[in-house]
Amino acid sequence: MFKALFDLLARTDPVTPADAIFVLAGHKNRKLFAIQLLEQGIAPRVLFSVGRFEIRRFPELRLPKTIDLLQMAQSIPPPSRHFFVLFENQQFAVERIRVRTLGTLSEIDALADWLIAHPEISSLLVVSSGSHLRRLRMCCRRLLRRNANCSFVATPEENGNNGLNRKAILLECFKIACYSVFLPFWEVVLSFRGRNRFYVDRS
Repeated sequence: MFKALFDLLARTDPVTPADAIFVLAGHKNRKLFAIQLLEQGIAPRVLFSVGRFEIRRFPELRLPKTIDLLQMAQSIPPPSRHFFVLFENQQFAVERIRVRTLGTLSEIDALADWLIAHPEISSLLVVSSGSHLRRLRMCCRRLLRRNANCSFVATPEENGNNGLNRKAILLECFKIACYSVFLPFWEVVLSFRGRNRFYVDRS
């Protein structure tokens, strides 16, 4: 049963060229896999979502260059420390994102704003854990603009048998149920703010 549930959660798309790679905060191997894709020429840029507990370890990613996020975060209260870090043409661009109660919602809502500010980006390769992909699809479908074509790819280590953690799978199913209730309300909030967005799934 849990294998079938995991397969349902972890439907992954083929790795195809995109305008940018977006990698969710969390396990370090997500970011290392995104860097591999960048080095393979899958996309010319990668946008890292970096949570508070990853800031100190960001230099461990062994990018050709690095940046001192810890120094940037010193004046920010720890619960509010979350950044988007764009790496493109050997250069970094960093912006702080708003932290909400629902972490994935915070990231995708901030990604929607980032895409509005970068209209040249029309295709994204979204990288996360396998069990996380279904909830990501839900958020992107609700929050991203119509022409933001997304493909969803799981990190290899988290898309195999190691991903079959029963507790984690059940927790993810619970989160999906919560998001199913909350996301329509969040769409209403966005509509009042003039931020209605629509999404097209390439798969």
